[in-house]
Amino acid sequence: MSTYLLTWNPRVWPKEQFEIYYQKYTQGKILKWSCGTTKKILVGDNIFLLKQGKGNKGLIGSGVVTAAPYYAPHYQEEKRKEGKKSLYVDVKFDYLSNNQFKTPISRDELNAPEFISNIWDSQGSGKTIPANIADGLFDFWNSRIERNEQDFSGPDEAESSKLKEGGKKVITVNAYERNTKARRLCIEHWKYNCGVCNFHFEKTYGQLGKNYIHVHHLKPLSEINEEYDIDPVKDLRPVCPNCHAMLHRKQPALSIEELKEIYTIYNK
Repeated sequence: MSTYLLTWNPRVWPKEQFEIYYQKYTQGKILKWSCGTTKKILVGDNIFLLKQGKGNKGLIGSGVVTAAPYYAPHYQEEKRKEGKKSLYVDVKFDYLSNNQFKTPISRDELNAPEFISNIWDSQGSGKTIPANIADGLFDFWNSRIERNEQDFSGPDEAESSKLKEGGKKVITVNAYERNTKARRLCIEHWKYNCGVCNFHFEKTYGQLGKNYIHVHHLKPLSEINEEYDIDPVKDLRPVCPNCHAMLHRKQPALSIEELKEIYTIYNK
């Protein structure tokens, strides 16, 4: 599963049009978005949406591709009248911000060493986000939108109608969504220690490492169809970035127990 960058520049596509799209997003509708000239995007690939132009620039949305690239009338009215077409993908956004004064991740923050890349300044939509950048970006993104998320009412919500199977916390999520609520509940139970090597960022790096950890899906998201009930305690595990990468060095991914065994052998 790859990750791609889609773009929006208010100078090219007016804010009024974006607001219409945002309303559709709040209704749970799938949106089509220009992907430049990129035809290799597949159903199930992840996307981030980057706001460009003047003012607050940065990442404002994330989601999953539900339809591979296809041609449709151009998104700019003048070119559309000329009969020109653009290449689009359909996207199910799991998060989209219409806050004109704040972006979950600003353009300046993408200059951090772990995210630095020339793709952030590309004017074209549909660029590939390298895997080594995407992994850390998802976790940083999730930590930001947990703070900004308005869809969840607060701690009490986790105890509502989503409680099933003897009171365990089970959350229904789209197959490809990196659900922030599930991540939060997973960490509340397992804490911030790596489930493989027991590494703890805050204990090693102090305040700099506070509240930082990756979350690993024990069942690959690519194997899940439609919607499923996710148990944040049984289905997810906090892991450090190194162990997370090692889990995915093989296909299918190693289990937590398999990697623990390897780690123990070489770290006696």
